Amino acid sequence: MKHMVHRYLVLWRAFFRNSLSRDMEFKMNFIFDLFIDAIFYGSYLFFFGVIFSYVDALGDFNRDAVIIFLLVTYLTDTVYVFVLGGNVFNINRMVIRGDLDLILVKPMNPQFFMSFRYVHAYALVSLGILLFFLVKMVVAYHGQFHAVNFIFFFASFIMGISIIYSFEFIIACLVFWFRNFSVAGWLCNEVIKYSRRPDSIYRGWFRTLVFSFLPMAMISSLPARMLIFGPDIKILLFQALVSGLFLWITTLVWKRGLVRYESASS
Repeated sequence: MKHMVHRYLVLWRAFFRNSLSRDMEFKMNFIFDLFIDAIFYGSYLFFFGVIFSYVDALGDFNRDAVIIFLLVTYLTDTVYVFVLGGNVFNINRMVIRGDLDLILVKPMNPQFFMSFRYVHAYALVSLGILLFFLVKMVVAYHGQFHAVNFIFFFASFIMGISIIYSFEFIIACLVFWFRNFSVAGWLCNEVIKYSRRPDSIYRGWFRTLVFSFLPMAMISSLPARMLIFGPDIKILLFQALVSGLFLWITTLVWKRGLVRYESASS
């Protein structure tokens, strides 16, 4: 087990070096990726700025809490793009062209390769900036640094990213059943939009939905709550159960999809 983990860490490091060298060949593209991120961050900040010109709070979240929530949302998006974002939706293209054949014969787990092959190195710049502002805002909000909040936040944050990955991967794998599912990216974006709002705005049956079968509230809202309102072990354990379940479903869907896959030589 230890040897296998080390092997895949070495493999990911090779992926990172290769992706970084590719990014450095196209420096203007690297800069424009950062510019697009800035526009994305600014648009959401402006959106909530307009809302708070009419109200003082969104449920449990006041203005400062919403800014922390937005920083967590940005950080989630940045880390996901850095590690996984450039890979999942390549499944559709590879299935259509039959390029998946080349992946399946490689001496490694094909799901790992399809999930981690390309790394977006530019996101490291955004990551450093966002972490700085997040720590600064949380310390200012509480008046002091609570290490336990950040420990619980980190655990919840990782599980939130695993939920994004699970949903995107499961939806991308529908190509095995539909032969061409190019709308997967659009569909995922529409679903994940619900994670970019504080969970306190949801009520009734829909609130239950975003905390269970469609756990979008667990992606950014729960990590933000760990920072703002303090640790909640029961919620964290429930998030662990949900994220673990969806990760298991990704392996199940992937294996079932491969059974239906018609290779280029078929």
